[in-house]
Amino acid sequence: MKSLIRKIFFFFLFISFIFCSQVLAFTKIVDTVFDGMPVDPEKISETLDTIKKNKLKNKTITNPLKLKPDKLFTIYAMQADPLNIKIEIDTSGNAVRSKKDIQLPVSNEEFLDKVTEAIMIWEEVDIAKIKFAPVKFASGQADPEDGKNVITFRAIEDKDAGGSVVTIINFAKTDTVIFMNKTIMVKPGTILDADIIIDPANNPCVALTTTEGPLKAGGDDSSPTIEGGINPDIPAEDLDACAGKIIGGDLTGLLVEGLGDVLGLTGSAITSSATSPVSKIMARYALTNDDKIGLANIYPNPEKVKALGTLQGKVILNKKPVRGAHIVIEDVMTGEPVASAVSDIVGKFKITAIPGGTYNVYAEPLDGPIRKKGIPLNFFGFTAVLNFTTGLYPEPVVISGGKTTKITVEVHELSASAFNINYQTNVLKEADVNETGGSALLPIKISPGQTLTNLQFWGDNISTAFGTLSVSGPGITVSNVMNTSIMISPNVVCEDCEDTPESMCNRSSLCPPAQELTDEPDQVNGITADITCASDVTPGPRNIIFTGDQLDPASPSFGLRDQITGGLFVTE
Repeated sequence: MKSLIRKIFFFFLFISFIFCSQVLAFTKIVDTVFDGMPVDPEKISETLDTIKKNKLKNKTITNPLKLKPDKLFTIYAMQADPLNIKIEIDTSGNAVRSKKDIQLPVSNEEFLDKVTEAIMIWEEVDIAKIKFAPVKFASGQADPEDGKNVITFRAIEDKDAGGSVVTIINFAKTDTVIFMNKTIMVKPGTILDADIIIDPANNPCVALTTTEGPLKAGGDDSSPTIEGGINPDIPAEDLDACAGKIIGGDLTGLLVEGLGDVLGLTGSAITSSATSPVSKIMARYALTNDDKIGLANIYPNPEKVKALGTLQGKVILNKKPVRGAHIVIEDVMTGEPVASAVSDIVGKFKITAIPGGTYNVYAEPLDGPIRKKGIPLNFFGFTAVLNFTTGLYPEPVVISGGKTTKITVEVHELSASAFNINYQTNVLKEADVNETGGSALLPIKISPGQTLTNLQFWGDNISTAFGTLSVSGPGITVSNVMNTSIMISPNVVCEDCEDTPESMCNRSSLCPPAQELTDEPDQVNGITADITCASDVTPGPRNIIFTGDQLDPASPSFGLRDQITGGLFVTE
């Protein structure tokens, strides 16, 4: 009875913020349970100590009923009935809701069309087996405890202005929960309710659009807009109030991402991901292999996945398991990061539904485009091990259909000579990048036959003297790599100034002659480079890699490597 009482009342409320239309890799929503209760992420070390003590005590206990709990259980969020997923849409707040909104309205018909399109994109993943029920119209506030999966434009009370979409997922952490005022028995991880709220703060500076055209790898920014966008008749003062704060995005892309959450998926640490916190403004984006494999890892289609392979193993650092390591498999022929996972509390990982082939496999810390704060919705979000350098499995891994390949990836401790490569796109402080989870870092888009010049990368020890910049796979060349100093803070501040006998102005070539420099940009060391894409390159994501030519003096037995996973995307 005591055990049952512990199990009642526990479910998990998962809130995902989507800041603008994002390109589409996923990982499963994960949590851990100990003794029928959710584990506080800040107390994982304490919980592991308790488990160790309980295992010792259990060796002396002969009565099975008195054994102390000595296991952590990992659970994954998933729909209870994946072949009949019910969605209701509330269009009562679909139109512009305040006089100061800059958003042109989106009609009910057009909104329904985009919901239907987003559903179709997920249903067409043939290696997974899911099916949505016919969409119903509803009217009502999103409520994570009413058992209805609702997509709505109704604002959330007390929600600060910010993201354009919020997704709320309520899933069971144990097999007995109280839901809708009833005690029910469910499989741990069962999604009880999922709501998607468009413009949750009724932010007047949100201007979403709908688009049409074929879905393409890398998206199609030139897709024609159908409805929405900025109202050309908005008063100038209202538009001025949104200067620098306008949040745009393609509704189909936002809905694909929100529905990914509804299906039990959350942000992957691959930049070219539908739920990656890395902000992207791309329309008509086709799902990547990583997106599809992510879905198939939750809802596999037996007829399709039996011909595919599985990779499982663990990540270790100094013979101890590494939790929260990002494991990526990269096709050696194309350079594409085709699937990923994050190691669990005991350093283990498993990826299924992988096409047969030869892959490079590596484990990296959750850094770069995805920071620790970028994945707060998994149990490892605030407890991931970060003090190691990227570990590349020493030889290519062959994945065969219908077979499981097992490996152990060994990583090494981070030292003073290690580095972390970042792609510079926005002018901002490094602390701001860390705080946002990397959401200000954009993937690089390149078309076949195109050359991009003077791309900036920064990070500790990123220099031509320390290592070499490259891109995974054939057909992409890197040239004209030069050391540089990169500004990572807002522009200089200059103020009027006159020299006096007591004080001389801080003259600078960055300011007009009559002014002095009062705030100079923070700068970091980095490199600039040109990247060229051959005309016959297959569209898809690639890894940007920086490999240390010098051995780490603290551990001379291994070199260094870091990459922006999926940071370069060859578009159609």
